[in-house]
Amino acid sequence: MGVVSALALVLLVLLLLVTGKDTFSIFGGLILNFLMIFMVIILISLGTPPLLTALILGLLILALIIFFSPVTLTTGAVAYLVSVVVILLLVVLILPVQYFGQLQGFGNESNEELGVFSLLIGISFPQIACATILLSALGAIAEASIAMASALRALLIETPSLSKHQLYQDGRQIGRKVMATAFNTLFFGFFGGYLALFIWFVELKYSPALLINDKLFIAEIASIIIAIVAVTLTVPLTTFLMTRWRHKFEIDNRSDS
Repeated sequence: MGVVSALALVLLVLLLLVTGKDTFSIFGGLILNFLMIFMVIILISLGTPPLLTALILGLLILALIIFFSPVTLTTGAVAYLVSVVVILLLVVLILPVQYFGQLQGFGNESNEELGVFSLLIGISFPQIACATILLSALGAIAEASIAMASALRALLIETPSLSKHQLYQDGRQIGRKVMATAFNTLFFGFFGGYLALFIWFVELKYSPALLINDKLFIAEIASIIIAIVAVTLTVPLTTFLMTRWRHKFEIDNRSDS
């Protein structure tokens, strides 16, 4: 048994112990998401537009993340609708960021490894950069939307007499906690993933000016900031929908069937 297989088995056992009957939907959704990511890579390599491919399959990935999670249909519907709106807004944001930041391609650190290969592969590197940023934000968006929708739904069930104003104010309080957690998750995920690169920068005695103009560093920082913007948008949008559509989704005085 390989290391990855052993880790997957450990994860499955822990999920069984912690989540019980929801284990197989969570684990199945994780496997399907792996397959969807591979499908994105294959389709882009076959010549489909990278950004459009990432957008369409990204919406499918969001559906898998949200509806394979142990949430009710109402909570999932709100979370998914918010996620779709945020993804569309992100596309509008990513395009000018990529255009002015010129984030596509490889950094100077990759020149030695790529020197023997041709980069004329017939695929738009700017679009690949946009697709990468978009896909990297999916998890943070889904996590924030599910957390907000679930918390507000539970609040409505416990205190169905809450007014719209009270619900909105409570949503803001919950949103601050969700955003703080998500921001730290994104930051430490970025720092941990690029720790070796940072050590290399220190060993090479990069000046601050050279560091903040390094392509790898700037591309990742831009990706993290865009993901943080996505989470920030998700919180008020989820609160707004739960406040305005509480009767439509029938969550005032009873749980979903």
